[in-house]
Parts: sequence; C-alpha cells; structure tokens
Amino acid sequence: MKGAPLPPIGCSNTALVLHDMQNDFIKASLSKPEMQAVVKRTRALIDLAHSLPIPVIYTRVETDPAVNFPTERAPYLSRSTPPICVKGTQGAEIVDDLKPATDDYVITKVRSSAFHETKLETLLRVKAVWILIVAGGSTNWGVEWLARDAKSRDIVTVALRDCTYSATPEAQAASLANIDDFLGYVMSYDEVVEMLSKAK
Repeated sequence: MKGAPLPPIGCSNTALVLHDMQNDFIKASLSKPEMQAVVKRTRALIDLAHSLPIPVIYTRVETDPAVNFPTERAPYLSRSTPPICVKGTQGAEIVDDLKPATDDYVITKVRSSAFHETKLETLLRVKAVWILIVAGGSTNWGVEWLARDAKSRDIVTVALRDCTYSATPEAQAASLANIDDFLGYVMSYDEVVEMLSKAK
C-alpha cells in the first residue's frame, strides 16, 4: 500500500500464487507477444520459487454442474455462455508452459474467490505464510478478489504488474491502482526477483 513499508518477503513467510492460468482463459491469447511475456516471466518466477524453496500455489476455477448456481438465480449470476473451465475438460487445466510440479499445491475453486470454501486459508496457516506474491489473472477480477479476501484475513498481497493481465489496459491499470492504494502492494517482476534472491 502506498506510503507503507515494503513487506519482509522471505522464505519463511511467503508463497507464490499462480492465479487461474488455465487454457480457457489464456490459451487463445498465448500467440500474442504480451501474453507470451507474462508466461515467460511467470515461468522464471516459478523456477526461482522452487529453488529457494517457497511454496508454489496454483488456483484453478472449475465449473462443476453438481455445485452450479441455483436454477432460479443462474441467469443473474452466470457470466459465461457457454460455460468455461468445465470440470474434466482440457479447458479447465493449467496451460502447459506453467504446469504444476509434483510438490506444488493446487486449489480448485467453484466460485471466483480462491478463499471461498477451499483449503487455501488452512494451507497458508499451516505453512506460516502471510505474504502472497501473485501472478496470473485476470487482475480486474480474480486477482483483485484474492487481494480483498486476503486483506480481510490479515494476509499481504503483492501483485506483479508485469506477470498479471486484464482484458484491457484500462482495466489492468484501474485494478492495480486499487490493490496498490488499498489492498496490498504492486511490484514488478524484477523487484520481486531481487527481493526473493536475498530472501532467507
């Protein structure tokens, strides 16, 4: 947050979160140089996290017919027609370039929030993690949502401006401003890599 001291990023209190880097969200845009750059930096960040090591946590949203929206409310709550990231489909899987390693953690959610009725909060508590370095997207939807939910649990979010994405530059800028002003911190890949490289 602007005016606040930088968080003490270290191996004992920090995790890397890869937010919803799934085929249905980004596979179609992987041909664009901007998304290629996001994925390349994110891959390097994952490799650094593994080498330290710090926990690497993936979130993935899954449309599960068994726990879909109540029928009478669905028209007012659902944004995707047809549904995306459907359980059991390739579209719901993490993109190949960023596949989780065996020792990484995968949080599957059935709503937008990574904390809502998932094991994320318990995992962070067990690992003594209270700083989340967040890459992925979309910034103006799930990443900002994650930052809000984390703040209400006294967990610090560090969103990476050049490892996240939104549908438009305007949405990206507005959401990063919200996070930086009120919810957490916004840093660059290079800034976070420098801090992690010195982490103990």
